Amino acid sequence: MTTSPDTVVLVHGLWMTPRSWEHWVPYYESKGLRVLTPGYPGFEIEVEALREDPDVIARLTVPRTVDHLAAVVQALDAPPVIIGHSFGGTLTQLLLARGLGAAGVAVDSAPTEGVRVTPLSQARSLFPALRSPATRHRAVGFTPEEFHYAFTNTVSEEESLAVWER
Repeated sequence: MTTSPDTVVLVHGLWMTPRSWEHWVPYYESKGLRVLTPGYPGFEIEVEALREDPDVIARLTVPRTVDHLAAVVQALDAPPVIIGHSFGGTLTQLLLARGLGAAGVAVDSAPTEGVRVTPLSQARSLFPALRSPATRHRAVGFTPEEFHYAFTNTVSEEESLAVWER
């Protein structure tokens, strides 16, 4: 007999922390599911600290991050549903490719290798991080305006600022 997954693992995107899922957690918990929101290695900080020192992002590697998340999933009694946003969506796909997870959802996933066409809007979203050769090997944060364009452009600027502050 097949059983339904009882756990949801929510994987945040870059420039975000597990707190970005704060409104999703109670929803899934109200459905009787256990919810995990693991941070990336080094992301045991709040988003305010991440904005102060975005170099935490620059120290990430994809293999280390996937291995970290894989360990979280493998420690569970049964495969979970994995949901990831942006870079978390890419990581979700990599976890599923390893055979981890009962199912996965990639919400507005960052493009994976092999995706050659980049819409102008996506390039503009990444411009703050790519605009200066001096920051080539560093991470940079987003201003509230840049965050609104890149992440929360379907809500008002006021609501976007509230999300940016969280």
